Amino acid sequence: MILAESLAKQLSASIDPAAYLSTLGFNAYEWQKMVLTPGIMRLILNCARQSGKSVDVSALVTHQTKYSPGSLVLLFAPTENQAIELMDKISVFMKMDPEIILIRDSTVTKKLLNGSKIIAFSAAPKSARGFSDPDIIVFDEASQTPDELYLTVRPMMTGGKTRLILLSTPFGKQGFFYEIWDKVSTIWTKVLVKPVDIMHEWSPAKYPKINEEKYRLDNAKIGIRAFISPRHTKEWLLEELEEMGEHWFLQEYGCEFRSRLDSVFDEDSFMRCFDDNVPLLDTISLVEVEEEAYF
Repeated sequence: MILAESLAKQLSASIDPAAYLSTLGFNAYEWQKMVLTPGIMRLILNCARQSGKSVDVSALVTHQTKYSPGSLVLLFAPTENQAIELMDKISVFMKMDPEIILIRDSTVTKKLLNGSKIIAFSAAPKSARGFSDPDIIVFDEASQTPDELYLTVRPMMTGGKTRLILLSTPFGKQGFFYEIWDKVSTIWTKVLVKPVDIMHEWSPAKYPKINEEKYRLDNAKIGIRAFISPRHTKEWLLEELEEMGEHWFLQEYGCEFRSRLDSVFDEDSFMRCFDDNVPLLDTISLVEVEEEAYF
């Protein structure tokens, strides 16, 4: 009986990355288990800072390279140091698994005895050429990764087997990460992870109280799977809001794509000028307010 249970656990771990994580003693959050679901080919994660997105993806990569011999995983980030940081998190999981044997282990390359390989790249597009049909491509801090790099890498997926994963916190209304998140798509699995709401507590008149169930349902209607991060306490969030200010907090923790602070006009206010439902006087006042703020 004990042997049968052990074999069942091993089989489950080989198929399901979430089950594999549990064998390492790691208790994944609800949203992390969803992200680890096998078969998701295009995944975009819009997650608050320190919510656990890179840890989750690191576990997914570890599972792939262990249980699918000969796998190729490519990691990209805005800087080489950021790509190496993701590689370091992968190293943590690999060290927890005594069955994984590395024959090459550097800051930018890992090669397993079973032939699987993980390579971390800098943001230079030229360095990304020369590979085809990788099993997984990961863009960490995708909102700050140059479009040129993303467009250079995409042709590698021509064979049709590659899983593409974008993970980031927003960084303005610009770039491929924002464009993919913003458009309606049946190709991409979109996951939103925000901490518990504190904006209503901070300013009840400006921010209505958010109902968590409604938050999930409203996002589901537009194709987004929304979750509340268990990692962030209210006390910490209120401290961050006080230190960061409203704009940066809503970007870093609220997962909002905010207009740049150095913009002459706020993009949302400007676009309202073309909304037939907004009175003309309101649109004029919006522009005047922005002009006065600038001059």
